[in-house]
Amino acid sequence: MNKVQLLKRIYKTQIKKYLPDLGIIIIFMLLNGAATAAVAWLLDPAIKKIFIEKDKQMLFLIPIFIVCAFLVKSVSLYFTRIQSINISFKIKESIQKILAEKILKSDLSYINDNHSGKFISNFTEDTHRLQNITQTIALNSIKEFISLFFLIGLMISKDVYLSILALTLIPIAGYISKKLGKKMGKAVHGALEANEEFTKYLSEILKSVVLIKIFQREKSEMGKLSSIIQNWIKKTSKVERTRLGTAPLMESVTGIAVALVVFAGGYRSISGDLEVGAFFSFLTALMLAYQPVRALAGINVGINEGFAAAKRIYQILDEQVLIKDNEGAKDLKLVNSDIEFNNVSMEYKKGVKVLKNLNFKIKGKSNVAFVGSSGSGKSTILNLIPRFYDPKTGYISIDNQDISKITMKSLRKHIALVSQDIILFDDTIKNNLLYGNLEATDEQIKQACIKANSYDFIINLKDQFNTMVGENGVKLSGGQKQRLSIARAILKNSSIILLDEATSALDTESEKIVQEAMNNLIQGKTTLTIAHRLSTIKNSDIIFVIDSGEIAEFGSHDELLSKNGVYKKLCDQQTLN
Repeated sequence: MNKVQLLKRIYKTQIKKYLPDLGIIIIFMLLNGAATAAVAWLLDPAIKKIFIEKDKQMLFLIPIFIVCAFLVKSVSLYFTRIQSINISFKIKESIQKILAEKILKSDLSYINDNHSGKFISNFTEDTHRLQNITQTIALNSIKEFISLFFLIGLMISKDVYLSILALTLIPIAGYISKKLGKKMGKAVHGALEANEEFTKYLSEILKSVVLIKIFQREKSEMGKLSSIIQNWIKKTSKVERTRLGTAPLMESVTGIAVALVVFAGGYRSISGDLEVGAFFSFLTALMLAYQPVRALAGINVGINEGFAAAKRIYQILDEQVLIKDNEGAKDLKLVNSDIEFNNVSMEYKKGVKVLKNLNFKIKGKSNVAFVGSSGSGKSTILNLIPRFYDPKTGYISIDNQDISKITMKSLRKHIALVSQDIILFDDTIKNNLLYGNLEATDEQIKQACIKANSYDFIINLKDQFNTMVGENGVKLSGGQKQRLSIARAILKNSSIILLDEATSALDTESEKIVQEAMNNLIQGKTTLTIAHRLSTIKNSDIIFVIDSGEIAEFGSHDELLSKNGVYKKLCDQQTLN
């Protein structure tokens, strides 16, 4: 996507809706430009009437006019900047919301393939730089063009020949701006990449503090972080040096222009072709004109800075979402909650099959389990049911309805997940529980917590249900967090329950309490369980043994033991009988 395409896209999606507001801004810009030119124009009558003709009336009037011109200029500039800031922040808000919505709707595979630090960098640094295109760049460029238009008009009215001489240097300024703009684009891209690397690593450090401390890696991690920070500062400094590089170059061009005009103007004045008042008015207009010229040179640099960020943002927005409602999708009509896999194959990487032509049916309200070695495909089976991923071939049905033809909202409404990776927000216990059902009453929350064996520990906390759990529940024990996640699932009251090694990280005592809570959760539900500890799934109606993406054997606990196959070996390894 080139600059023109990016500019068109930013205009259509973000700026176009603010055209009425922009119209008001342009009115203030016109007033500012006219007032700026008026200041320079007033020098001509000031010199003629006051210093040459000694007009006492003009001695009082012209200073008043000058004050009025500056007043109009300052007020119009104030309202221009205020309105520009308002619009730019609205645009930033809009982009961040679109970006957030895109990430929330993105495929799980895309989220997993990118570090969270990258998205944080996109939200903060990239959107800030893109905001500058509208706040300090796009709108400022219009203001400076308007001012330049009025000032050039005044210069031409005073002396055409001097105007031609002065304006010949503007293309030189444009050339310098273009060169620095290209350099800025490359520098900003490097700075954004360095910022992303820093954000990623900082995120890793914060998540791994315990690991770092126990292995005494503070020094080595600090060394890596110092190197990353150094690179970030180096790249960011390059951006600032490039930006500041426009000032001395443009000042030099301005100096040359003023020197040439003074020489040529002095020569024409000596020859009697130019009056002193007109010359000073022209010179003032010229010096004021090179201010917007310098600003426009800096704006071109800033535009390249913003475009580098815009490309990164639009790469995310243009990422194709594969897991979505298909055309004509209907709501799920739940009857028995029967689940069936029909010739289902799955691969994450092309050519590497994780599941191979699976065919099985789970009767509604039954309790089935999946066991097998790590990487056999158990979790993939669970992830396919709520359509976190779609199978490569085959299809999955619930009550004889192909889930790919069902709206995801109605599908996921009927599914609850309790995983070993417990997700809790840095909020109160109550708000974390309400995530399962925003309309739940206090009594419903209480009953869910009683069923999840969590009520007793909650009411013994100082703030009870208003207790803050910390980032990802850091203030709670593993068993407490898991019981809260079960209570949350109970509140959702879904017909299909997915349990992904929900007790694998717990000690024996906690496992017993959590297992009792899960038994309350799954009563009368279609339940699919993945368990590392086989003792927790002995009473399952059917146990599927998964091996290398295929069903090696299935049956009840006793039936599988009698077959003396893979399941029996797994049980022997855990001394289960």
